[in-house]
Amino acid sequence: MPRFFLTDNNVSGTLVRISGDDAHHVARVLRLRPGDHIEVAFGSGEIGIVELRTVCRDAVEGQIVQRFRSYQEPPLLLRLYQGLGKGDKMDFVIQKAVELGVKEVIPFVSQYTVVKLDSAAASKRVQRWQRIAQEAAKQCLRAELPVVMPIVSFDRVLEELKAKTQDELVLLPYEHEERLGIKSVPVQHCRGVSIVIGPEGGFHPDEVEAARRLGAWVVSLGPRILRTETAGLVALSLVGYRWGDLG
Repeated sequence: MPRFFLTDNNVSGTLVRISGDDAHHVARVLRLRPGDHIEVAFGSGEIGIVELRTVCRDAVEGQIVQRFRSYQEPPLLLRLYQGLGKGDKMDFVIQKAVELGVKEVIPFVSQYTVVKLDSAAASKRVQRWQRIAQEAAKQCLRAELPVVMPIVSFDRVLEELKAKTQDELVLLPYEHEERLGIKSVPVQHCRGVSIVIGPEGGFHPDEVEAARRLGAWVVSLGPRILRTETAGLVALSLVGYRWGDLG
């Protein structure tokens, strides 16, 4: 059953109204008719079954006939801080990270970042990535819509991590870390895990040490050097397995 994400503006009591691209998808792509059913996600981890009442190209209306709690979200909040990659690498990373349960993706620019974007290009890129995240969330039946945040500097990342290390686990995979793997990080009660992945050129040693001083765990992902578009997905998979969401 197809799933769509709603905001409070789409819901009035038990009535649901969908417009824009989603309405076009229901009416023209899926060719659903009154009496058919769709799933909707309310953004709070709750799912609804909606019976369609009216179906038009620009608007679809229906009534919620069932609501239930979804258990398709990870047991803890996952964030991916991803150094900007060239070409369509970010498209791939965001799509797969959403499939693996990430809640937020924060793209960043660091010392060895190759990609240079002006503010207009950066804004368009983030909008594109958000659309990719939404489509991936629909495909893998997420109960909450992941968010792609605006591109920030690595200094800004460090500021955010300083606050997060108090009640969250921060992991920074680094190719020159040979001893500590994710499996060796003590499992602790935390509300979330943030994973910080460098760009194609990796991290400058000073960046790694700055994160370590703030409480980040600098870890190895194994004996081989992974591409930036691979490293984050491996780390997310290992975290998902370690905390019981995968496997």
